[in-house]
Amino acid sequence: MDLRFIIAGLILISASSYAFEQCPDSSTQCDNTALGKLEYIWGQEEKDEQSRILLNGKEIFKSDSNQIGEDIEGWTLNSENLISKVIVFYDFNTPQYITTNPKYGDMYRYRAYRLFDFSGKEVVISNEFYPPSDYGAPLRWVSWGQKNSVIAFDDGSRFKYENGHVTMINDGSEAGESE
Repeated sequence: MDLRFIIAGLILISASSYAFEQCPDSSTQCDNTALGKLEYIWGQEEKDEQSRILLNGKEIFKSDSNQIGEDIEGWTLNSENLISKVIVFYDFNTPQYITTNPKYGDMYRYRAYRLFDFSGKEVVISNEFYPPSDYGAPLRWVSWGQKNSVIAFDDGSRFKYENGHVTMINDGSEAGESE
């Protein structure tokens, strides 16, 4: 019985040290992708308040945001269990003005998204997108396909990712839709 506890403890310590080895102290989160190690660095912990994403230690994306990371609903793995595509969110340091609504006044968005594609020889970073009907609507689901992918938010909006670009296919303005 004692031997089982010792073995379980050694496995736990080994797994913990492996996980810490994978992600430097400066990074908030790390993932293994088809092109290497991806690191997220939150802007709220940086002097310049810029969030960053590094791939194999090289900066591939920077934004004026306090937090950055992968959306829990927005990633897919390749046949080797490495991330091949991931939807990344970032929360702006300064809210982005959208429009003025006669009933509610000025409307702002606080978050945006991009799709990072690691399935080719180089990373492809999509254009910025966000749910237009409800700017704070969370990501609901993603249907990953070989040719294109469909991204859906809780406000009913849907986007299509194809050839490195995200385009809106439904703006979510038809309220009351059920999935």
